[in-house]
Amino acid sequence: MLQSWLRVSSSRCAACGALLLTACASMGGRESLISDRPDFTESTATIAPRHVQIETGATVSREGPTSSRAIGELLVRSGLSSRLELRLAGNSWVREKTGGAVNTGREDAAIGVKLKLADGPDAPSWSPELSVIAHTTVPSGSQPFRAARMQPELKFLSAWTITSRLGFAANLNVGRSYNGARHFTEYAGSGSFGFSASERIGVYAEAFAFAPQDGSTVILKFVNSGITYLFGPDVQFDVRAGIGPSPRAGDYFVGAGLVVRR
Repeated sequence: MLQSWLRVSSSRCAACGALLLTACASMGGRESLISDRPDFTESTATIAPRHVQIETGATVSREGPTSSRAIGELLVRSGLSSRLELRLAGNSWVREKTGGAVNTGREDAAIGVKLKLADGPDAPSWSPELSVIAHTTVPSGSQPFRAARMQPELKFLSAWTITSRLGFAANLNVGRSYNGARHFTEYAGSGSFGFSASERIGVYAEAFAFAPQDGSTVILKFVNSGITYLFGPDVQFDVRAGIGPSPRAGDYFVGAGLVVRR
């Protein structure tokens, strides 16, 4: 569970993905660079028409007896209109080790769209900005990382501007996962605060959880934080770290990434 979302997740401008700050926009007179990494909470922002944004990264993690390394985390976002973007998630290369057993290979790719439903006000307000993501995995990876069937998911996205420097974003996700024997519904939720420390530097803190409806009563909980840095109006670097679902067992994840807009 932990390894799978880490290789396809994330959202944050060098200020805050939930917050469209004029500080970011002022860099070179360009629109704010708002990415869907490095956190789990997806941003409500869509890519402008005729622009492409490439987001990539790497993560090292441990969950129970399994340690994992992933390189790629590729997400290509292309603006189709002022409110609609196409999303293509490429295969990450993964190395997983459990005891003495090691598996390597590529994960499944994914395809989807993000649609903005409602704009939020520029000034602080209780009115949220709203978007939705519809996507699905495509069986295309290597064994044992390849799912035999597509796994669709809907993500309902919201974001609030609290102050000129602080924003809050929340997601509610509903997916159909496949465990090799049957499909089952899986719910996920998240909340993320983002703070603009300067024109170039942003920080976030986040909590999220999974509730798989597979016959168990387990809810997997995570917390994480990270920093983003804008090298320019179209290039962002990020680092992140978090714990869960069993911090006492030493479960953790750390990663870094790069975002380039064209």
